[in-house]
Amino acid sequence: MQNLCQWAMWSVLLWSSLTLEYSASLPKFEWIDPQTHEKLLCHKCPPGMSIVKPCTRDDFTECLTCDYGKYIPYWNTLDRCMYCNFPCGTLEVEVAPCMLTQNRVCECKPGYHAEKLLCIKHTKCPPGSGVVQHGNPREDTQCSVCPEGSFSSKHSIEETCQTHRNCDAEDLRVNVPGTIFHDAYCTACRTKKDLEVGLGTGVCLKAALDFVPFQLKSPRRLQQLHSQLTQIAPGTEKKKPIEELQVDLHNHLFLLKRLHGRQQAWNMVQVALTKLKLERILQNVLSRFSVV
Repeated sequence: MQNLCQWAMWSVLLWSSLTLEYSASLPKFEWIDPQTHEKLLCHKCPPGMSIVKPCTRDDFTECLTCDYGKYIPYWNTLDRCMYCNFPCGTLEVEVAPCMLTQNRVCECKPGYHAEKLLCIKHTKCPPGSGVVQHGNPREDTQCSVCPEGSFSSKHSIEETCQTHRNCDAEDLRVNVPGTIFHDAYCTACRTKKDLEVGLGTGVCLKAALDFVPFQLKSPRRLQQLHSQLTQIAPGTEKKKPIEELQVDLHNHLFLLKRLHGRQQAWNMVQVALTKLKLERILQNVLSRFSVV
């Protein structure tokens, strides 16, 4: 029984010692009691609570938990809690919710970045330039002109510059040299003087369809040919550089080839070139490739 009493006494003493040690480590502030004019050292209120009444000689500091929608993130002597930020906007996502001990934190949603307190859509790198650093909630996309031997053919917030296709490595001939705006186009079709090798006309038809868009050097002519093939009048959209118009026409010819086959696509191109009085381009293709 005596041992049990001693154990209980030591437990109380240890608990008291730990409590005093913890209490001594808590943040404090100086306070002069307005009633007694006594200088006191009061405990601050913990995060998530504001002060209601400073300590007295006999009582600890009285604290009150913050209401919903308010917070305090640090030990404090504030007499009221702070309001959390407004709910996130339509172009933002919440990355930290409003809680007793933290403010609400919003950031721009994917595809947007913060600029002068607004969320602005990431800039797309133009054709001929690739992404060197993707945009994030704090910074816009960073672009750089494609180095020699590479290209980017579209407006994009994701696409980096791609290496040109190596025709020699595939034992093919360069049909259209690559630029910073488009890939190199290769072919197994020989020029007309080498037709004895007997290659199929399908290969040469593909080569001719790849070749045509890049022989037109006039934006007006490119738009006219595109319009003739689509049967849609030229729009009033912002003018594009000739390199983009060439790529657009090439993409459309690729679509025609998939929808109608190579021979029918080539027939449509021949008709369109003739209507636009572009026989020079047509003769150039006919003399270069085995197509009819």
